[in-house]
Amino acid sequence: MAKALTILGALLIASLLLAVAAGSTSVPLRAAIDGDATARAILFQLRVPRALLAALIGATLAVAGLTFQTLLRNPLADPFILGVSGGAACGAAIATALGLARLPGVVPLVAFGGACAATGAVFLLARRREYTDPTRLLLSGLVLNAFFSAVILISFALSRQSDLTAALRWMMGTLFGATWSDVVLLAILLVAALVVLAALANDLRMLAFGEDDAKSRGVDVERIKLAGFLTGSIITGAAVAVSGIIGFVGLLVPHLIRMIWRRDFRFLLPLCALGGAVLVVLADLVSRVVLASSELPIGAFTAVLGVPFFLSLLRRSR
Repeated sequence: MAKALTILGALLIASLLLAVAAGSTSVPLRAAIDGDATARAILFQLRVPRALLAALIGATLAVAGLTFQTLLRNPLADPFILGVSGGAACGAAIATALGLARLPGVVPLVAFGGACAATGAVFLLARRREYTDPTRLLLSGLVLNAFFSAVILISFALSRQSDLTAALRWMMGTLFGATWSDVVLLAILLVAALVVLAALANDLRMLAFGEDDAKSRGVDVERIKLAGFLTGSIITGAAVAVSGIIGFVGLLVPHLIRMIWRRDFRFLLPLCALGGAVLVVLADLVSRVVLASSELPIGAFTAVLGVPFFLSLLRRSR
C-alpha cells in the first residue's frame, strides 16, 4: 500500500510540475520568483490553478467510478453511463438555450442541479419495494442518457449562434478559465466525499462480495447504497459543472488500479484518487500542447483511451 501510494504520488507531483512548466509560452520559474508580473500571472493565475483543478477533477471522477462499480458490483458502471454526467450536460444546454450562458456562474450552477436531478431520477426508477436493483440502475441511466441527448440537441437548435461555441467546448470537456475559487470548492467537496467514503469503506468492502453476505454481517445495504450513490453523484456533478464532460475516467482508472494493486475498497480509494488525478493532468497537458494554434478537448483524449477499454470489458463479460 505504501509503495503504491509513493509511486502514484510521485507521478502526480511530476505531472503537476510538467503541466505548470509546459505551455504555448515559455515562462521561466526564476522570472516569476524575481517578481516579473507577466510570468507570475501566467504561472499562478493560469497554469497552477488549471493543473490543480485537473488533478481534483481526475480524482473526483475516479473515486465516483470506483464507488459506483463497488455499489453495483458491475465493472461497466461509471458516472457517464449512470446518467449523472448527462444530467449535468442537459442542465447546461438548457441554460444556454435560455440565454443564461452569458451570466457568470449560471451554467455551472444549473449543470450541478441537472446532475443532482438525474441522480434522483435514476435512483427512484431503480427502486422496487424498498430495494434498489443494480441492473435497473444501469438501465435507468442508459435510458435517461438517451433522453438527455435529445434535450441537448433541441436546446442547441434553439440556442443563439454566439452561445454555441462555448457550450460545445464545455460539452467536450475543457479547463479553460480555471480559477482558484473552482479549485477551493472542488477540493472541499472531494475531501468531504473521501471522509464519507472512508467511513463507509468497510461496509462497501463487504458489499462487494454480495448483498446477502453483507446483510448477514449486519450491513444496512440500502443505507450504504443511498449514501454511496449520493456521495459519488454530488462530487461528479460538481466536477462536470466545472469542466464539462470528461468521460471514461471513472471507468478506466479503477480497473487499471485493480489490475496492478489490491482489490479491497479501503486501499483502492486513495489509489484511484491519485491515479485519476495523474490521468486528467496529463490529458489536459496534451490537449494544450499537441497543437500550437488551438486547444483540443480533454474528453477526446480520455475517450480515445476509454472506449477501447470499455469494449474489451464488454467482450470479457460476455
